[in-house]
Amino acid sequence: MGRVHVLETKGVGQGPPLVMLHGLSSAGVHFFPMLRPITRGFSRVILPDLPGHGFSDPPRVLELEGFHDATLEALDRIVGEPAVVFGNSLGGFAAIRYARERPYRVKGLFLASPAGAAMTEDELETLRSLFRMKHHADAVAFVDRLLARPSWIRHPIAWGLRRQLRRPEVSAILRIAATEHLLTPEDLARLDMPTLLYWGKDERILPLRSLEFFKRHLPAHAKVEEPEGLGHAPFLDAPLTLAERLVRFGQEVVAGARSMKSPSPA
Repeated sequence: MGRVHVLETKGVGQGPPLVMLHGLSSAGVHFFPMLRPITRGFSRVILPDLPGHGFSDPPRVLELEGFHDATLEALDRIVGEPAVVFGNSLGGFAAIRYARERPYRVKGLFLASPAGAAMTEDELETLRSLFRMKHHADAVAFVDRLLARPSWIRHPIAWGLRRQLRRPEVSAILRIAATEHLLTPEDLARLDMPTLLYWGKDERILPLRSLEFFKRHLPAHAKVEEPEGLGHAPFLDAPLTLAERLVRFGQEVVAGARSMKSPSPA
């Protein structure tokens, strides 16, 4: 599998551990602006770099199943106990796959604009085309789609994005992705843990049909929220807003677990 880089800190909350999985070309360190408020709600906060990202080694074989297998193995070793799992974009796809394969290790699933919805080859190619950035201007245009509002950090983000997408182990994920690798309705139907789909009104990276796919096929107990003023990367748009919602979700998961254990009144 290779080495997986992990940032971890203890929390002061009563909730379970929280695992946060980032998107394509990102890394665990990008969640740092959320860290202080999140630690108030969880016992541990774990920020792994997905395989081939940040300081983690790439999978031995550059193919999507290898990426998922390496992520599965890494989380098994890192977490060690049932946790709330957060995933954004590619991290959301990975979180769903993990919850499907290891449901007993996932107490709650928070999906922020998750990737992986079923789509046609033409739709997949349209998504790939967004990530083809020959020039800095292309990357800036992508960042303007990524963020809900224009930001002074658009140029630094664009520079870092192009730099990361030049890494073969990162760019390969999109290049080798095929429709048969994507999620099926059955994958979502099997998610029996508390689940929240968090999809900002200003999402402009993933197609609207992806949101419709998740709404249609997530189980009936899953909650769907479409907050105003958030795009594909809510941790960049409003990190404190996202952190507060994550903490509340953790509290809801704990409260739900306690109510299930409470005896019914006679």
